[in-house]
Amino acid sequence: MKKLLFTLIVLGSLNGYGQIFEQNFESSDSKTDYVGNGTGQFDWVSSFGNSPSTIETESGNNFLRFDKKGGSSSNITRRTNLNADPSKSVAVVKFKLRVSPPDIEQTSPPNDLAALYLGSVSPATTAFNNDDVSVVPDANTFSTLLLRVQKVNASQYQFFISSTTFYFEGWQDILYIANKSGTDINYKNPLGDNTSLATGKQDIWVGTTKVISAGTISTNYTQSSFNQFKIRVPSGYANVKIDIDDIKIYDSVSVLPVTFTSFTAKQSGTTSLLKWTTASEQENSRFEILRSTGENDFGVIGTVKGSGTTTVESNYTFTDFNPSLGSNYYKIRQIDIDGRQTEYPVVSHVLIEKNNSLIQVISDERAGYITIGIDSDRNQTESLSITDVNGRILYQRQIHLQSGKNSIQIPYNFQPGMYVLNLASKKLTTKFIK
Repeated sequence: MKKLLFTLIVLGSLNGYGQIFEQNFESSDSKTDYVGNGTGQFDWVSSFGNSPSTIETESGNNFLRFDKKGGSSSNITRRTNLNADPSKSVAVVKFKLRVSPPDIEQTSPPNDLAALYLGSVSPATTAFNNDDVSVVPDANTFSTLLLRVQKVNASQYQFFISSTTFYFEGWQDILYIANKSGTDINYKNPLGDNTSLATGKQDIWVGTTKVISAGTISTNYTQSSFNQFKIRVPSGYANVKIDIDDIKIYDSVSVLPVTFTSFTAKQSGTTSLLKWTTASEQENSRFEILRSTGENDFGVIGTVKGSGTTTVESNYTFTDFNPSLGSNYYKIRQIDIDGRQTEYPVVSHVLIEKNNSLIQVISDERAGYITIGIDSDRNQTESLSITDVNGRILYQRQIHLQSGKNSIQIPYNFQPGMYVLNLASKKLTTKFIK
């Protein structure tokens, strides 16, 4: 695949992201174990007198706390290179956040901004240095997430993003997505819906609330990629306890060449009719339709030409003219122009129940027998019976069916009237008149 118009994020799973940093504070109760230049470590976690930092534990879960109670700042810095892919220019940050009342209450807490900075050590080489409590210069910045807190009363504090009016208490999941890739991306949001994000824009979710929708990333932020980050709570910030956990940072999202919006299959007479719709396609050569009778061992039964590259909704159909009796499972494999394959996990199920027209009864009095035609999906032994309309059994025998079409002859010795032919295991019946 070459450059894609749309990408897909699967939230709640690490699969599909280009993960470059993760820390959940579960490996140790000592803060010093999280400081260093190793994988998942911070170069610096500040702990000033009026804003000490500690590892706390609640219900067996560790997290990092800044206990701000005066004029000291709180800082987390990762200066060691994150090894982000500079060609991606997409940032995805996930973390848990909680604010709670401070030990030292302020009558009217200041309304200052805390910030998460993503950026680079160039051009100001000291921007992400240890002990640097200043803001990151715009020229070093890729993007930022801004946070404020408000005091409701002495026992209730809330946080909100930037200048929004959505207020949150307790532990909350934060999802921050910044796109400077030069093309749109499409991601699955915390509600499970697909959401498009244009280049130069950022989305911020708190839980299932989208608090910033396609917010503009400042053009003053000149970095097109990032390899460092800093969390900065300024000294003039409100006194408050800030708890942070489960930090995950990614430099890309999983890319799927086709975005499906639906895929269905249903019985249509003696066939299976498949329908699917795509919202977008990128260099899509064709679809291969795969079928299985047991949810595994799928085999290709046909192909449908794709639409190449398009952002317009496309609708497709495919008819399986030879489904098996019983369960048929279908899924789709997509083939790029360059030959790359993507097998989509969505499976549609069709239960084929042969209708009565597939049991044929031909009476021939002169020949002295009745000929019964039966289609079978496999080699098997079947119980065949003939009853009158009152259900009285007039004829019964075991028959051996081969896979495909079968012709069974029964002696012709019935009185004139209507009769019912039954195949027990298939639960199929048909009526015939002598």
